[in-house]
Formats: sequence, structure tokens, C-alpha cells
Amino acid sequence: MSWRHFRLERLADGVYAAVHADGGWMICNVGLVDLGERTLIYDTGLSPQAAVELRAAAVALTGRVPYYVVNSHYHNDHIRGNQVFDDGLLVSTAKTRGLIATRGPVSVEQDRKQAPEGIAETEALARSEDPLERNEAALFLPYWQAISASLPGLELRLPCLTFGDSLALHGSKRTARLLALAGHTESDCVLFLPEEGVVFCGDLLFVRSHPYLASGDPDAWLSSLDKIVGLGAEVYLPGHGPVGGRRDLDRMELYIRTLMELAREIAAKGGTVDDAAKVPVPESFADWALPSHFEYNLRFLYDRVARRA
Repeated sequence: MSWRHFRLERLADGVYAAVHADGGWMICNVGLVDLGERTLIYDTGLSPQAAVELRAAAVALTGRVPYYVVNSHYHNDHIRGNQVFDDGLLVSTAKTRGLIATRGPVSVEQDRKQAPEGIAETEALARSEDPLERNEAALFLPYWQAISASLPGLELRLPCLTFGDSLALHGSKRTARLLALAGHTESDCVLFLPEEGVVFCGDLLFVRSHPYLASGDPDAWLSSLDKIVGLGAEVYLPGHGPVGGRRDLDRMELYIRTLMELAREIAAKGGTVDDAAKVPVPESFADWALPSHFEYNLRFLYDRVARRA
């Protein structure tokens, strides 16, 4: 069976990745796990439209609708499908629940104002002669289309089960462990399947794609990556990009450390934030998706260095 908003990849028996499909409205990657008597999904995507398809996929694969519905963090592209699973148990860290409650409505109102302009700008980029700009448009146009289409009927749903450091969800087939970390935001959680050696990383991992650093803490992010490595898994589902392995965690760490060093060098030489914005993408990351994030990230890291000076 094919799906419009994602493509399914089997990671282990009863364990699947719903990887965002080009042009789809899921935007983030989602995990789907058969615990035995109950089904779990990890994140719900940007739009209820994509989440309806995700719900159908869960039924097709496991014979039941998801019972546990985990939000890895508060960003819109990971939580706005929550309303489709109103018969499930929404789960997150306590901090993430608070962030959805306070920042979620603000994000919705910002999107109401920005969506028309966002669509117009990305449509213009799609007509650009620059292939990099056209590629960027191909990634962001579905994002803005999904937001525009979903806003009229959007309802923010808050998690009703929260945890602090960790939470174990037991089933007859396997145990899923939720671990609270931080770095991409003030509160991120990963889902670890010890027996299968699989980690659903949320946005603590991007694979072959520039992450977005400016909503978090790069030092905490590096610490979290070390903890994920310490789990000793073999398969890692990123929040964005294809299914990864241990090497991709190393490249994520290298990316953060490289940009932090670039920001320090610019500041040490008396450069400005505008100087930081002009730095070209290092060759090691030149073929990664979302290259516009590089400038935002370097501006953020430069400002961070300057504040500490």
C-alpha cells in the first residue's frame, strides 16, 4: 500500500519508520511500534491530513489504532496531528507539555499571518534559475501548503501523561523506553527499543540535512548526542532525513562543533554577525538539504558567543 505523505520502512519486526515523502504534508519522520497489545506512534507530523493517513497505516500494520501517542518536542511539525488521535493517550515530558501549552497558540497565530507570504515566497523560489533555491522551494512549499490547509480546522491537543527523566512502556512483544534529553529545544525525548537496537531521535538528529540550532542549546545538544551514542543502538530515525546509523550521529556532532568553532573564530577576529552570515557552507555539508539553515545557525551561534564575551 502506498501513502501520499510518507513512505514506510520496516526497521524490525513490528517496528516501522514513516519517513516524510517529497511533497507530502507530514514534514517530520514518525515512528510506529507494535508493543503487543497496544500500538505506539512517536510524533504526529505537521498536519491532521497527514496524521489521518498515519492512523490508517497503523491499523493496516498492527490491526489497531495507536494507543500511545508520543510528542518528542513542542515544534509544530511534530505535534499538529495530535487531534487525529483523540482516543489515544498523548505522552510527552512535563516540560514539553508546558511548551505546547504556552508556545503552541503563539505559533498558530504566527502561521496564520505568515502562511500566505510563505507560499508566495516559495512559489517564487520554485521559478528561480538557481537550483539550490529551487530545491529549497521543493522542501518548504509543502510545509506552507500543509499549514495553510490545516489551520481552519486545527485544534491543539496537550499530552495527558507526562514524565520527568524516563518512562518505560511495556508490551508483550517489547518494551519502549522514553528518555528525556535536551538541545534542539529545552526538552526533547527519544524513544529507545533496547532489544531491536533502534532509537527514534526526533530533531536531535538530522541526516544529510542542516539542523535548526536556534531554538536550543548546542552544548546540551552535544551532551544528548553522547547519551544517544551510549545506548549502543544500530538504527537511528532522525526527525528529518533518511534512516541513519551511528556514522550519522558522528556527523551531527561534527556539524555542531564545526559551526561553534566558526562562530568563535569570527568573534575573535572582531567580525560581526553579518560577517558570520557570509561564511560559505563547509564542503563537508555542502550537499545537505535545507542549506538556508546554515546562515541562521551561524548567526545564532555568533550572537551566543558575543553575549558571553
